[in-house]
Amino acid sequence: MEGNRINVLVVDDEEDLCWVIEKSLNPAEFAVSSAITGQKALTLLAKKFFKVALVDIKIPDMDGFSLAALIRERSPGTSIILLSGFYYQEDRTIVEGIKNNLFFGFIAKPFILTEVRRLLYQAVSNTEMKYD
Repeated sequence: MEGNRINVLVVDDEEDLCWVIEKSLNPAEFAVSSAITGQKALTLLAKKFFKVALVDIKIPDMDGFSLAALIRERSPGTSIILLSGFYYQEDRTIVEGIKNNLFFGFIAKPFILTEVRRLLYQAVSNTEMKYD
């Protein structure tokens, strides 16, 4: 955490989407870092702890499922929320990933920012209950 702010990592190859998510979160509450590749996300993850990672499934250098597994391995205390315009909540891969605790939740694109914030707050609460 930076000060009392919650560190959030946003990984999406659309820089505009990273910007929108960052600007939709209360800057007094959240410190947002963005990455447009999985490798950049892992570099950021090595430097600090993120309470939540929002990860797009389609990124240039690896798929989001692989990145989620690497985040889970390297930072088990990070809650992961997957984002995708290609998958849906009912897809078997998504259902299994949530069931097996690979990731905390899923948001289909296009999404409503209030849904992102709601799930983000749930993930933060979940992480606090498990690790505080």
